[in-house]
Amino acid sequence: MFEDDQVKAASDRVKKSGALELLTKWEAEDRPDYSQGGRPRIISAHAILVGLILLEQEFSSLFLRGLSVTFQTRISPAGRAMLDLPEPGRNRLDARKERQRWEKNTNNAFHRISDLIDPFPMKRHSALTYTQVGEVLAAHDEEHERVMKLRLDEFTNALLLMTYNEQPRRLRRASKKIDASIDQSSISPPNKKGYSKKTLGNRIHQESTRTVEKLSPGPVDIFAGWYAKHDDDARLDLKPGMNDPTSPGKRGTGPALVWAWTLNTMVRVDSEPGGVKRFPKLALALSMSLPNVGVSEEAVNLMKFALKTGLEPRIIDADKQYFANATVDRLHQPTSELGFTPSTEYRVDRLGVQGGKGGAEFIEGSVYCPGTPAALKTATKDKHDGIIDVQTYLARIAERRAFELHAKERPDASGKQPLRCPALGDSPTVTCPLRELSKKAANVERPGVDQADIPEFLDRICKQHSVSFTKEDTLRQKQAFPFMSEEWDEFHDHARQSIESLHSGFKDEGKELVASSGRRRVRGFAAGQILVTVMILNFNLRTIAKFLRDEVEAEAEPDRVRADPIVRRRDRVWDNLYTKTTARDSILDIQERGELESPLRT
Repeated sequence: MFEDDQVKAASDRVKKSGALELLTKWEAEDRPDYSQGGRPRIISAHAILVGLILLEQEFSSLFLRGLSVTFQTRISPAGRAMLDLPEPGRNRLDARKERQRWEKNTNNAFHRISDLIDPFPMKRHSALTYTQVGEVLAAHDEEHERVMKLRLDEFTNALLLMTYNEQPRRLRRASKKIDASIDQSSISPPNKKGYSKKTLGNRIHQESTRTVEKLSPGPVDIFAGWYAKHDDDARLDLKPGMNDPTSPGKRGTGPALVWAWTLNTMVRVDSEPGGVKRFPKLALALSMSLPNVGVSEEAVNLMKFALKTGLEPRIIDADKQYFANATVDRLHQPTSELGFTPSTEYRVDRLGVQGGKGGAEFIEGSVYCPGTPAALKTATKDKHDGIIDVQTYLARIAERRAFELHAKERPDASGKQPLRCPALGDSPTVTCPLRELSKKAANVERPGVDQADIPEFLDRICKQHSVSFTKEDTLRQKQAFPFMSEEWDEFHDHARQSIESLHSGFKDEGKELVASSGRRRVRGFAAGQILVTVMILNFNLRTIAKFLRDEVEAEAEPDRVRADPIVRRRDRVWDNLYTKTTARDSILDIQERGELESPLRT
């Protein structure tokens, strides 16, 4: 039996989220002439959500049959009154019919919710022939999908915002700004049989000409996609509404693909140095999407939902799947308009000089003097190609910062800002044969622009006092910190570990197990996101509770020496730009500690 306190806590949280008001509003929009005639609804949306939360708290499978048993036998009369549930029948001779009645009512109540927010409605009672697959795709309404997808994501994030607000105020406001990390991961739909869009036409033709003796069953739910689980380069970022061509090739060729949905997540991270945990790492925003479609748009929506916390936007961290691949109009521009600044990596073809303005050159997020030595301009690409080692690379990156243009004034209201040559002003960082050093400049040693590096044609940056740059000029490569600097390295590494830790936490086999469909068998995209939302809602509440328990324990034992965190093997051993370590460095460190007697072999 679930305790009455459990039922009340879950009920209060559902009511505080505002999700019920959203469902009521959408039902009124879809059914304005809805009649009150007919049988009354036995089970409400409120009861469904509370029941799912109760099952998730004990990590039970989120099956509708299990939910109906909960309503029928596991809630006390007082708890039943909170949820407006009727008393179960007491006639033991009709126990089977009574169970079926509860199952039917529970199933109807759940699907009343999912039908209001389902972007991909279709019949999922049995496997489809490929001719039927073609008919469903042809009848799909993209405008309906857009409206329902917005509803579904708003419903999900109303519940997640509630979990954020369940924290004590001191944790919510530990920082006034949002620093966050975003990423995608794959999760399995209940039916794992997919289809190839490349061969769909041929299969339909075979069925129409009856060249196959017996029609083989096809997929049940066609609105999923092929996800390259271990190959980032094989993933696409198509605009919503575009046809995704990703399909398996011949066995043993191409990347390994799985039939899946993608989960788009955002975690709040702490940019403050020192390793002090000021707040728990929660999923701030969440959505589900089809693989390879709308990656940029999903990221922008996550940022919008995160701003509903009332915090100010600051840094958004992502891997190469996002800012490195996206077009400016789909991701960089909306991100800037929302107030976030990226922290990310670059694609290999976008390393080094990437255009410029007024003679100045854009290099990996900053604007540099055209006389910057060539070896410094290509440092990152040379490191990637194995031409230079890590130590040489870091030295060149540090030296290159001296050639970065200086801000002459603050940006104006439109973001326009004048930048000047680094050899000008009272605090020059380089010397240049074209510029006279200020008499007020300190008498210190500075790197100089070599005569051979001065461009043949002198543009405005070499002749004027300054050149004005707009936000759009450097939007594609803009970063919160200088690329590969110590600040960038520390934040980016922490942010990537935070999002990976989030995924690892809610995919834990002993807890939520979000990635597998084994605990959520209800078919359909909307049903899947509803159940995943409940799972991650529970993960957030668990994370908050654990954080508060750890605080209490730390206060009770202030002198306790905590164990050093475990360093991953890849960070201890292999060549890693984040930690600046190589295999050779690690072995030499071990030798110095006396833990390895044999000499290092070349």
